[in-house]
Amino acid sequence: MRYVKRTPNNVYFIDFPKSDLKMENFVVLNISEFEAMRLKHYIKLNQKEAADKMGVSQPTFSRILDSAHQKATKALIEGKTIRVYGGNIDFKKTFNGYGCIDCNAEWEDGKASKDRKVDCPKCNSKNTYYLVKEPL
Repeated sequence: MRYVKRTPNNVYFIDFPKSDLKMENFVVLNISEFEAMRLKHYIKLNQKEAADKMGVSQPTFSRILDSAHQKATKALIEGKTIRVYGGNIDFKKTFNGYGCIDCNAEWEDGKASKDRKVDCPKCNSKNTYYLVKEPL
């Protein structure tokens, strides 16, 4: 299982005007390969950081990235359409909830908002804050 932030906005990268949509004219980049390229080359994380974000080992990340590079290079050299599709993935979700200043507890709450005041479920303190953690 590889964790990704989201699927790409574009799932086809087509060679116009020659865009013949026959399968032999496609190179399929799976979503984890796309995510590996995004983390390494667009976000500019090192391989260890990127591997941690995807929930894989650094050697596995390296293999995913190498496969993505081979496929992207093939598409560029041979003028093929790139399709981003499939793979063994799951989506990272945003943590939305509260934290407590007094006991450092954090908890998720689907109804959390800046305007809603809650007591800490661990120590009953009113000294709480709204907390959002965005996945990278």
